[in-house]
Parts: sequence; structure tokens; C-alpha cells
Amino acid sequence: MARENTCQFAILGMLCREPMSGYGLRQAIERTVGHFWQESYGNLYPTLERMEGEGLVALDREEHSPGGRVRKVYRVTAEGRRVLAEWLRRPVVPHVERNELLLKLFFGGRVGPEDSLAHVERSRAEAEGLLAVLRLIDEDIHRSREDHPELPYWHLSIRAGLLGLEAHLRWCDEAQETLQRLAHTKDSKKKGERDGR
Repeated sequence: MARENTCQFAILGMLCREPMSGYGLRQAIERTVGHFWQESYGNLYPTLERMEGEGLVALDREEHSPGGRVRKVYRVTAEGRRVLAEWLRRPVVPHVERNELLLKLFFGGRVGPEDSLAHVERSRAEAEGLLAVLRLIDEDIHRSREDHPELPYWHLSIRAGLLGLEAHLRWCDEAQETLQRLAHTKDSKKKGERDGR
């Protein structure tokens, strides 16, 4: 069975908030759901065009930039709202996460603990940065949108991201400790071999 193109549902959800251009959609996705959902320009624009042809979105207006470029601003149609609501009610399709860090760690014995330790340390730094950004987003949403009826739903997704990153950081601590111990054991073994033990 072909995997469903969920890009259209991210677009529909964003356009339910307000009319936007393709560029505006990309920015809105990055600012709001970007910690767990990303779309590329390469996928976003063709999907928007297809959705317009299917009557899910419609051209709201055209905006002219100072540079002379025309930006199409789209709005969701009644059919688009119906399709989004139908999709929101369907069960979530299970997926297996593709995690390159874990794949490299699984085979890390082929190169030694130092390389794996470097991967974990980079992942830790990235997670710390993302956690800081997510905390700021959470604070900003609560401060600026405290009366918005969708705030509890937004908070649930942000909270999942916060807890996931906090768990990842705890795992990084354990992984670093294990890999440092392995590196120390390896160094001690090499030293013993050099000393003829």
C-alpha cells in the first residue's frame, strides 16, 4: 500500500489558521510544528498546486513584493476542512523511526568508542539547543495566546517534544558514561600490551 502524502494535512491545518503563501506556510510550519514535523519546499509547492486542482485550497489573493515577484496566498476551502477533519479522526499510522545515530551506535564496535562518543556528544549539543528553543516557544505561546481555544492541543505537542528531549539527554549521559568507560578500558588494554603485560 502506498504511503499517504501527509504534507497536504499539514498544509490544510495551517491554512485553517489563516490564509498563507507557500513561503508563509513553510515559516509557520517551522515556527509551530517544526520540532516534530518538517516539509521541504520541493514537496510543499507541488502539493499546494495539486490541492488547488482538487478544490481543497483556493487562491485567496496575490501579493506583489517590492522586487516584483508575485506571491500567491491560499485559503482552505470547505472541502479542505472536511478532508482535514476526516483525516484527524482516522487512527494514526504506525511508523518505525529511522535514527542514524542509533544505527551508527549499533555498529560502533567496528570503529571504536571514540567515534561513537563524538556522535553522542554532537547529538547532546543539538538536543540541548532544541530544548532551549522549545522552552521559549512554550513560554511564548502561553504568554501571548493564553486564551486561545487550541492552546491545550498545542501544549500537548510541545510537551511531548520537551519530555522526549529531556529523556534523550538522560540517555546521552548514560551513553557517554558507557563509551568513556569503553575508551578507558581500550586505552588501558593497549598500554598493558605495550608494557608487555
